[in-house]
Amino acid sequence: MAKVLAFVSFVLILLALVCCTVAFASYWYKYEDDDSSTLIKYDQIKYIDEDKTYTKSITKGMKNDNKNMYAIFNASLAFDILAWIVLLVAAVITLLSGFGILEKIPILGSILPMIGKFILVIAVLCCLLSMFIFLGVQKAAQKDCKNRYDSDEFKDMYCNNDEGQFDFAKSKDNYYQGPTTSWIAVVIASALTIGACVLNICGGVF
Repeated sequence: MAKVLAFVSFVLILLALVCCTVAFASYWYKYEDDDSSTLIKYDQIKYIDEDKTYTKSITKGMKNDNKNMYAIFNASLAFDILAWIVLLVAAVITLLSGFGILEKIPILGSILPMIGKFILVIAVLCCLLSMFIFLGVQKAAQKDCKNRYDSDEFKDMYCNNDEGQFDFAKSKDNYYQGPTTSWIAVVIASALTIGACVLNICGGVF
């Protein structure tokens, strides 16, 4: 039974790895209306309209002008990458345990099962941090907006949230702003990693 659970855990870890890879490669935030979409990730913006699609790299000037927002992007990405690394290590250890090889490794045979049992706790924390940190992306964008103006009047005029322009997610008529592929992938990775973590700790995998 423990071997079966080990392979179930391994599959969950692999799926979480795929989700973390998608999160790294795809876009985190989207603005969309009837005619066009704008997708944003840590180093690139993609514009899609009825006639064409094109991408633009994030310039140093854009990063400086939106430094708080891109700090959120980078922090979420960093924890996603950390989760990916931990998940990769956990996948190898869990697979070795499933085949009964882990305990036969000289010297490390007594240490690796303990590492394998609890290493996914780190991956869970990294996934959750990546997910929750990104919830602050629009608050950071609002802060960047206010930093562009010296006048309180202009700050109130252009950087207020009366219309929900700085809401994390907003949907009205045919307009949408909110998280997209990468953040959704991190949410799924978090759930999968929690499931694998429970199996590894409570399921007798190690």
